[in-house]
Parts: sequence; C-alpha cells; structure tokens
Amino acid sequence: MELQELNHWWIEGSVKESLVPEFKRDLFNIILQDIARRQICIITGLRRTGKSTLMFQLIDQLIRRGINPRKILYISFDEPNFQQKRIEEILREYSKITRMDYKSDEIYLFFDEIQKAKEWTSSVKLIYDNLKNVRKIVISGSASLNLIAEAKKDLAGRALYYELKPMSFAEFLRFKGIRVRNEDVDLYREILQREFELFKLRPFPEIAREEDMTFIKKYIYSAVIEPIILKDIPKEFKEVDVLLLERLVHIFLTEPGRYLKVDELAKELSRAKITIYKALFYLEFSYIVRKLLNFRPSIRSASRKLSKIYAYHPGLCIPFNISEDRYAENLVCSELNASYYWRERGKEIDFLVNNAPVEVKYTSKIGKEDLRWIRYFEKKYAKSLGIKHAFIITKDLEYNVNNIALIPLWKFSFQGLPQIDLYLKDKAI
Repeated sequence: MELQELNHWWIEGSVKESLVPEFKRDLFNIILQDIARRQICIITGLRRTGKSTLMFQLIDQLIRRGINPRKILYISFDEPNFQQKRIEEILREYSKITRMDYKSDEIYLFFDEIQKAKEWTSSVKLIYDNLKNVRKIVISGSASLNLIAEAKKDLAGRALYYELKPMSFAEFLRFKGIRVRNEDVDLYREILQREFELFKLRPFPEIAREEDMTFIKKYIYSAVIEPIILKDIPKEFKEVDVLLLERLVHIFLTEPGRYLKVDELAKELSRAKITIYKALFYLEFSYIVRKLLNFRPSIRSASRKLSKIYAYHPGLCIPFNISEDRYAENLVCSELNASYYWRERGKEIDFLVNNAPVEVKYTSKIGKEDLRWIRYFEKKYAKSLGIKHAFIITKDLEYNVNNIALIPLWKFSFQGLPQIDLYLKDKAI
C-alpha cells in the first residue's frame, strides 16, 4: 500500500468512518489530554486490542480540531514496502507528495508497528531533537519485546508510555451502550452480573458481540497468540525455538498460577535450563505471560524464591478451556497488575497489592479456614508493613470480616478494590 492510500485524508479531508468507530477506549482520552505535549507517545499492548484504531481516532480528532489533514502522516510498518526504508526516506517521500516541508511545517507523525521499522529509535530521536516543528510523534507496537527497552535507552526523557490492554469490564459495558455510575452499581446488580459472564469470554473489541464460542477460541489463538509465537518473536530474536514456545504457552495457559520449576520443565521438555529461561523471557516481553515473585521484605530475597506464572491477561486462556476458579484468579492478577504473591512453609496468599493481602476464593461460601493465612500474614507483617486491610474476591459474597472485605468478582472488575472503611458492616464467621 502506498502513502496516499494509507493517508486518504490528504485527499478526502477526513478519516473514513469505518476506521473510527464511535466507541473509544479509556486510553483515548488519556492520550488526547497529552496530545499537546511534545513528548513522544509510545503505545504498547497485545495484538488486536485496537492500537491502530486508537491512532486513527486520534488523527480524526486532530482534523476535527482544525489541523490541516496533509500535516498528519500515518505509516504502518506492517506494510513490507516501508520496513526496509529509514523513516527519513519516508518523510522525504511524504514532502514530495503533499508539498509539506517536513523540516519546517508543523506536522504530526503516527508510526504503527514501529518495531518492524529499520533503525527506528535513532530516526525518531533525530526527528525529535532536531525538528522542533514536529508537534507530536505517536508510536505503537503490538508486542513490547525490545520496543520499550530500546525506547528507554535511546529516547530517555523524550517519551511517555501507555499500554492498551484488552477491554476492561467498564469498557465492555460502554461498548454495548450500558452506562452505570459507580454509585448505582447495586441498582444495576442483575444487569452487571449477566453482562460480566459475557465479558469474561469476550475481552477483545472485535469479538465483544460474538456469540459463537468456537469462533472466539479460534480468534484468540489464531489472531492474538499464534502471530506472536510464529512471527513477532522469531522476527525480533535469532534462533528461536518456536516448538518450545508453543509447548510452554500450552503449559502456562492451561494452568495459570502454576509454580515455575525450571528444572522440571527442562527435564520434561528435553531442553537446557538456559533455553527455558530465554523462552520465558520472550513470552513475558511479548505479553503472553507474567511472572510473580514470592514476597519478602527484601526485593533481593524475593527474587530468589519460587515464582508463579500467569497468563498476562486471562482472555489468552480462553482457547485452553481453563476452570472458572483459575480464570477468576488470573483475572484478579491482571486487574491488580500484581507483581507479588506470598508463600512460606505451606502458607500462601494469592497476591499482595501495596502490601495488602488479596485472596481469590471463587465460591459462594467462606469459612474460618479461608481466612487463616490472611490472619497469619497480618499478624506477622502488620506492624512492619503497615497492613490495615485485606481482601477476598468471591463469586457472589459481599461483606466485611474484621477488616477483611469480601467482594464479588464482577463488582471488583467494575470498581476495583474498595475503600474498606467505607464498605459494608462486619459479619461474623
């Protein structure tokens, strides 16, 4: 595809309606608020989360604000004919076509799938540092891989970073035209519970209204997971063992929350430990899995303890038919953006957030046994870590037990963790 085709607004004066759906992700408004800042905007995230759509919506908004359409250049480096060209070469072509001088005219640059561009960081740095007429540079990349590492090394102090994740529950509701204020959540309880069951299996915009579960599973695997394993990672790194990646993905996404035992994996898969570690690195930095460390007051201590592996987002587990309780645990992990769990001599807490214990008990009945490790953790660390509250995410229970808040998963997904002192009255167990 040629530049004129990618940038049809140069002739038509506006972005095609098909490229700018009315529904906008939460990140749209966040970036729009920063659009006047000169810092480079770098958007990362999984495939199929809508990064290209977000860019087109931003371009559309700029045109609506009165920016000359010919001053806006969009390049998708998914297009093979751009991948071997330096950005400066494309800019010269842009100036020749539009008669806009990229060295003096106030212009806006949008670079999609930037990780596929030739020597992109040096080109972007050169533009940012030397062409003060460039009002904004917006960059996206499907998988983080080395993108963020390269950007932070070469564009230090020049960039703002954003991640476009799969849809949140609140976004899913807005996508379907359902608007609920936080204060009205209990009034709409039945609607929210019903929609939450649909949302769990439809976290990507393109399948938000899809009814065929067979198609949903195929879509997530073939459009999201498989291209990362077969295309993105091998393109970025040399001598990648694709078969090993596929096997690890199946192991980790079939059983999210499993302990990472590299010795066992190396033996089971007949691979060297260093090969397993490399493969895990690739999967982590391409947003397939996330690793949680076993918490200790010392980060150095935590790094030496047994890690746990979750899907980066629970939606990636959908093709692998995991159980409801594992999905719930992975969803909480993703929503909290958790980095730590805690385990000591058989005692365990699922997640720690700002040192507060968070357990996931996807059940409709909670007993004293379900509270014992939280109580133990509080007793051991309350003073040193300043722990005041704890949380249990349940299937449908909602009450307090001596500063432990029980929260239904659907409500947690909509509102996050509550201010416990403003939550419900205590209930004895």
